[in-house]
Parts: sequence; C-alpha cells; structure tokens
Amino acid sequence: MIYSGDLVKINGTTVPHIVNYKIGRAKLWKNADRNMSGDVRASLIGVFPKIIMKVGILTQAQMANLTALLDQDYFTVTWFDVRIQATISTQYYASDYEVDLLSKSKGLYQPFEVSLVPVSKRRY
Repeated sequence: MIYSGDLVKINGTTVPHIVNYKIGRAKLWKNADRNMSGDVRASLIGVFPKIIMKVGILTQAQMANLTALLDQDYFTVTWFDVRIQATISTQYYASDYEVDLLSKSKGLYQPFEVSLVPVSKRRY
C-alpha cells in the first residue's frame, strides 16, 4: 500500500509545500576498531533517522508559522517510516536553516532545506 498522508507534521501541524523529502538512516557505533586483518569490530548503538526536507515557496504567514515550529528547542515529529510501513511520532530538533526573501511586495519566501535531527535512536 502506498502512503498518501502528510509526510511530516511538527507538533500536529502539517509542514506545507514539501517538494523533496528523504530520510538519512545514520548508524551510530561505539568501540569501533579494525584489526590487523582489516575486519571491523564494533557495537551498534542504533539507527538515527534524520529527515531532510526541502520546503517550496511559502507566504509570509506560512513562513512565520513554520519558523515558530522549527525554532523550538525540541518538538514532536510525526513521519512515515518505510521500514514499518506506518507513521510514528518521535522527538526531534531542527538543524540550522536559512530564510531567504523572494518577493518583498508579494510577501513570498524562497524554497529552503532543513534537517530534522532525532533526539533518540529509533527503536524497532
């Protein structure tokens, strides 16, 4: 079944105009070492799914709402996890991002990219 719902919600609010969306499934290791044979020995701490999204042109009101959500220290993100074929809600924070004015007279803002970084590893 193909997912047809909202790609990302922050604190229950749908992120508008997502034009590109990808999940970086970063693995964090501890005690990583390579022996003389070249074999790796390490313990996997977990998978940390980072959400990288590009948001399209926004109005001034939409940008104001989205920056208010992204500027919080931590927030709940609801997103579709393809591994389990369902949406989940977990704690995230936003990376740095830039807000670039497209048209002052029309109150429009340029598309921009932002990463949502998980607070905790994904537990399956």
